[in-house]
Amino acid sequence: MITAMNKYLFLIYHREYEAFLEKLRTIGVVHIRETKATKDVAELQDLLNLRKEIAQTKRMLASYKSEDAPAEQTLTLASEADGEAAMQDAQALFAEETRLKGAILSKKREVEHMEVWGQFDFASIERLRKAGYEVNFYSSSSSAYKPEWEEKFGAVAINTVRSTVHFVTIGHKQDARPDAERIKLPDYDLATLRHQQEELEALLEANAKDKTSFADNRMAELTAYDNLLSDKFAFTSAMVQAEGQADDKLMLLEGWVPVSEASTMEQALAGEGYYVEQMQIEEGDKVPIKLKNNFFARLFEPITKMYSLPNYGELDPTPFLAPFFMLFFGLCFGDGGYGLLILLASTLFKGKAGKELKPILSLFQWLGGATTIIGLLTGSFFGIALAEVPQLASVKKYFLNQDNLMTLSVVIGLIQIIYAKILAGIKIKIQRGVKYSLATFAWAVIITAVILAFALPMIAPKVPEVVINAMFGIAVAGGLVAFFYNSPGKNPFINFGSGLWTAYNTASGLLGDTLSYIRLFAIGLTGSILGGVFNTLATDMTASMSIVPRIIVMLIILLIGHGLNFGLTMISSLVHPIRLTFVEFYKNSEFEGGGNQYTPFKRS
Repeated sequence: MITAMNKYLFLIYHREYEAFLEKLRTIGVVHIRETKATKDVAELQDLLNLRKEIAQTKRMLASYKSEDAPAEQTLTLASEADGEAAMQDAQALFAEETRLKGAILSKKREVEHMEVWGQFDFASIERLRKAGYEVNFYSSSSSAYKPEWEEKFGAVAINTVRSTVHFVTIGHKQDARPDAERIKLPDYDLATLRHQQEELEALLEANAKDKTSFADNRMAELTAYDNLLSDKFAFTSAMVQAEGQADDKLMLLEGWVPVSEASTMEQALAGEGYYVEQMQIEEGDKVPIKLKNNFFARLFEPITKMYSLPNYGELDPTPFLAPFFMLFFGLCFGDGGYGLLILLASTLFKGKAGKELKPILSLFQWLGGATTIIGLLTGSFFGIALAEVPQLASVKKYFLNQDNLMTLSVVIGLIQIIYAKILAGIKIKIQRGVKYSLATFAWAVIITAVILAFALPMIAPKVPEVVINAMFGIAVAGGLVAFFYNSPGKNPFINFGSGLWTAYNTASGLLGDTLSYIRLFAIGLTGSILGGVFNTLATDMTASMSIVPRIIVMLIILLIGHGLNFGLTMISSLVHPIRLTFVEFYKNSEFEGGGNQYTPFKRS
């Protein structure tokens, strides 16, 4: 559900404004109305960019963290200078890494360049030069190299690499030279270059250890620095959101406070000399949204936020989509073994997970549990068809077959669509009043009555005729409301035309929306079939092997096959329920969204 909010106006003398904001931050419940965007304030933009740099640096350092690293401690920095120093140290490590990698790459090129000449003593060449001889190094293609150069210029072939001849000449400076590319060698011999490369690589390893040490022991400094900047960002933003009044002598600020926290805020500001007035919430106000749900629905709030928060004038869809999403996930996975794996893995990792990850793992515990139950009902366990297991013959009739599953998918889809129509009616009732919501409720009644009128004879052939007629009667009554009272106060003929248009859209939309739910059956069936295929491959392909090799090969096939199937099914089981929620459910419930997250002005 959406937490109720109060709107407040604060009027403060300009010299007391900063002290007032400090007081407000200490209270920590006021969401300040934004009058100036972050992009319009240079100081805020600079702080935001700096925080992005810190976040990027922390992400880069996280990959160097050792497995046995101590838990990150909560620190409070004395000043921004301490945080800047930590940030500079971290960035210096990455700058040094970049420099070393560049130097190693350059040194490798020098080594590769020198390897074709092999190891020789530079001192010997220097002695020849002092004696008046010049040693020159050349490269030439094999086709261009001429054997007579050996006699004419004293050429000596050293090496031939990929049709290129590398050779040297020894002679006096005034001697003629061969028509070939002259090569300038590095200043060091091959052994020295390799030693220099090893030294650089050792420095790079030491740099990696330094980053590991920083990640293990000083990451908290960056977190504290980010928190410090976050507080500064919030305070600076609050400073510029007020509007000056009476020649800027008075500062006018608006904010939002949850109703449950309003008395606390009012008592804290009482007697401080500040003017505080509760305002009437007006249509068009961007009221911040704070969701408050029970322990189960709260786990599905990230899914709601993935699309958009609801606006203040509508229902929070989270508790209404939660059971359906869990059911859809289980139907798409469709395998009890995979569900049990998700449940056990989530439970195992939850104990060691951080505060931010625990709710996600709790969500997957529920999703895994639902998948396990649905997988057992559909008779699939790691690709094994339970209905074909002789020991389970007595319960075979209880497993859902393919026809049952397809019908179930359509029925669940119709239930969610009707459910969404009812929610749409409730939303309109809240926003505009009962009479404006009657037509929307009527369509939910019409769809339900017509479906029951046709479905009841198939489910229970002996159902009395009067019940069927009653369903049609209810549908007709709903139709009168939907066609003639869809816009209260307007001409009945206009209402009838609007009703016809709505009927066309509802009929065509209902068919398409309902068919969309068949993918629940199709995806679940695909995963089960693929699991069975990999099981068959593992047994049939190894049938002629002896026991030990057969077990090893079977395990390899099963691990690769089921791993691939599990990954693909996991993606499908997340994507398609989200799609059904955001398209079919949200469309029929007339979800608007566009809400802003409630972010109270307080210290990090």
